[in-house]
Amino acid sequence: MQTGEPSPRPSRRFAPLLAAVAVLAAPACTGTAADGPRETAEQQGAEDRVFDPPTEFDTGQGVEIDLGADSRAEGRALRPAMDGGTVYYGDEDGLHAVDAEGGRDLWSVPTRQPVVDTRADSAVLAEIDGRAVVVGAFETRNPGRGSAVRQERLEVLVADARNGELLWQAEHIPGGPPPDPEDVFAVGADDDAVVVSYGTAVAFSPGDGELLWTDSGMRPEALADGTVVGWSVPRATGDEEGAETAAGPTGVLTAAGAADGARRWSQWEAESGQGGVWAHPLRISAMDGSRLLVGRETPPEAGAEPAPEWAVVDAGAGEVVYWTERLSDQVCRYDEQSMLVCWNGGRTSPEVDVYTAEGGDRLWNDPGFGGGVPTGIRGVWHGVVYTDKGLNGGSPGIYSLDFQNDLELDPGTAPDLTDGVVGLRFAEDGTATAYPAVA
Repeated sequence: MQTGEPSPRPSRRFAPLLAAVAVLAAPACTGTAADGPRETAEQQGAEDRVFDPPTEFDTGQGVEIDLGADSRAEGRALRPAMDGGTVYYGDEDGLHAVDAEGGRDLWSVPTRQPVVDTRADSAVLAEIDGRAVVVGAFETRNPGRGSAVRQERLEVLVADARNGELLWQAEHIPGGPPPDPEDVFAVGADDDAVVVSYGTAVAFSPGDGELLWTDSGMRPEALADGTVVGWSVPRATGDEEGAETAAGPTGVLTAAGAADGARRWSQWEAESGQGGVWAHPLRISAMDGSRLLVGRETPPEAGAEPAPEWAVVDAGAGEVVYWTERLSDQVCRYDEQSMLVCWNGGRTSPEVDVYTAEGGDRLWNDPGFGGGVPTGIRGVWHGVVYTDKGLNGGSPGIYSLDFQNDLELDPGTAPDLTDGVVGLRFAEDGTATAYPAVA
């Protein structure tokens, strides 16, 4: 296994965990950074340099991060795992961690077999047995064998987030045809299971990578409160001549227990009419605790456009907590603190609604964000919105979610993602540039 030197600055979110690391049972192999991280006084001081939220980035110190050639189609939709100035991602070579401030590769863990294709945001940062880990999921191919042997497979890597020590590596060959590479990604991990998507749900033991369960009827997207939540997948049924046809509704939100895969609840199944298709899944993302932000696109009425709609769902209870107001071409994002922002995705000067994340109370609505100045939303984090202003979007800005006003600050650049240490901005071709936060 290939590893680089350990990270000089563990992530702030997991820093207490990284200080006292427990060894997981039955690792498949270990990394080469056996001595663990050694921090200088300067590096330890950098631990506390977190801006919440950051209001200025040093554009003179931008570092381009290569997230892999296949990131180009994702553009601003990319959401690679990042924390404490470190970005974790997967590419055709395996799982990686990079110091986004210095552009230094921290560690890499290769897959056993060549990767067919991957998403740059196919890895997640999680916690297992008090240890910060990175989970990567890949579709790989076993080359050079007979045609009777299944070549495509799911490969899962679990590594220590601090130093890239490989805790375990597992391969699984599900039945059915290989999925679209876009449907292969890590969902999450806890002390019950490591859950990934291979077009359908696959769960492994967090300790040693033993296969726990699979569910061919669900494409998972989130793990919260011991519950795996995803979308129903049409089940294939064969006729007597062996042909396969899709059976069952799509667009049904469904949940299973992380430990055993037992189905727990479903939402919107009663609505799944119209030829077995009720809604097109958009996205499921974690909020705090057991809550999830769920987007779907309902079929259009006669002569109308499809209608995106977003709900906050409690994964434990299986209940919709509240819905947001509908907007055409709507995108909703949680600010990872206390507010939810929804706007007309991809539009300049969009209509914007801001809600309290806890109760769904609408704080304000702006039918033309930015007033008379063309304004596009880039990122949302901890009470602020980062924007591109002006006719060509060349003037970055920051707006307050609390007070619906332009803070009249020049952040240098408007990031798509930030963790308080760096801002990550994506170009249209999917390349990423990291800028250190300085205020």
